[in-house]
Amino acid sequence: MIASRAVIARYNAGAWRVQKKKNKAETAAYEAKHNLKAGTASVSNDICDHPALREIYKLQASARNDVHYRLTLPAADDGMRILAGAFQLEHAKKMGEIEQQIKVLVGQFLKDYPAEAASAPARLNGTYDASQWPSVEVIASKFYFRLRYLPVPTLPLWDEWMAESATVAEEDLKARLATAVTTLAHSLANGTRFNESLITNLSDICALAGGLNLRDDPVIANLAIEGAKLAASISPKELRDSKSVKEAAAARAAKIAGMFSL
Repeated sequence: MIASRAVIARYNAGAWRVQKKKNKAETAAYEAKHNLKAGTASVSNDICDHPALREIYKLQASARNDVHYRLTLPAADDGMRILAGAFQLEHAKKMGEIEQQIKVLVGQFLKDYPAEAASAPARLNGTYDASQWPSVEVIASKFYFRLRYLPVPTLPLWDEWMAESATVAEEDLKARLATAVTTLAHSLANGTRFNESLITNLSDICALAGGLNLRDDPVIANLAIEGAKLAASISPKELRDSKSVKEAAAARAAKIAGMFSL
């Protein structure tokens, strides 16, 4: 069943990550000055703080967390994620948009890199280390954005792997639903300032659960339905204005959270 409703998605990315770099000479001098055992201390400095690098790091994290992990479920092997066919177009579109943004930023950084390297001795003063500044060709090779879609194996040889992956995926989906509803329940009950994003988070995972529930598990389906009803019925303004409304919402959330022990 899963083979007809999903694909395997693999994503990994890399970049030149050197905002902080250990300075061996300064570290040795510091340890000697304070009579410390070698390896006890570490003196580092920011050797490159180009804005394009910071944005690349953010985009790569967004691709991983906001798109890839959000729209997929884990498989039995690390690095492989199960992507429901219902979300493949959305996944490909959003990942492609991020990849293009990163390409522009990488091009900008590589263009500026020779000047960054040339100014480093003066900028870093006595902490400059030429070995920390490789050629632009080496730097270019550090950046990559790899995304592959593979068919779910259907041969009998893979039956055990698929059964294990399906179980792992369902447990992950249940955990995501449970986290969203229990976090909301605790927030409503503890009397602190309510964060509206908790409703959005619950609504989002409940909406995704329909497509991610690849074996049509009835428990997952019921939890998602009840969670979605709860999220739709909660008004942040009413929660702020009425103690009784907040208490009633907290009780409903707690009841749904209790369903996760099934």
